[in-house]
Amino acid sequence: MKINKISKDLYEIENFVTSEQSDKILDFFSSLKEDDWFFEDSNNPNYKDELWYGRQYHGKRPEVFSEITESTEKLFSTLMEPVYLAIQRYKKNDAINEHRDYWLYDKPYHIRYGICIYYNDNYSGGELEYPELGIIHKPKARSLVIHGGNILHKSLPVTSEDIRYFSTGFIKGSKESPSALNKEIFADVYEEDGSTYA
Repeated sequence: MKINKISKDLYEIENFVTSEQSDKILDFFSSLKEDDWFFEDSNNPNYKDELWYGRQYHGKRPEVFSEITESTEKLFSTLMEPVYLAIQRYKKNDAINEHRDYWLYDKPYHIRYGICIYYNDNYSGGELEYPELGIIHKPKARSLVIHGGNILHKSLPVTSEDIRYFSTGFIKGSKESPSALNKEIFADVYEEDGSTYA
């Protein structure tokens, strides 16, 4: 596991998912049928225009996802609540429009960090863009990207027929119950961007 600081409060952890875990996950994805993937808000015809293109899987998960969730939670010295990792995919032309994660939940708590775990990188396009930082980054397979919830970001469209598989999660916090990165793990690269809880 290697941690790279991309910018303040923005990190990529290479080899976060092991090769063995990756093989299990990709085998699992190959076993799924199209009907197993769910469009997030199919009752709202304008949803795709508002934010997100893509689909999620909500069925039974193999044990490997519990292992990855447990590893994710160890990245934090304090957590307001357990981490939930959504299982998602982008096909050709799928993307997410620019947004900040903290708005996804109402106060008294908000998103301190957003997480994205990448299970493959054999697709074209699909890079992460951080417009205010002038950064476009294509995460490596088996890596985890973590960014402050106040950082504006989006995902560029996948341009190939190859599917991008990933998980996202949110680390919630508040003044009374802050969530923080584990400084022992991030010791050599740790640098906050100065954001505070409202």
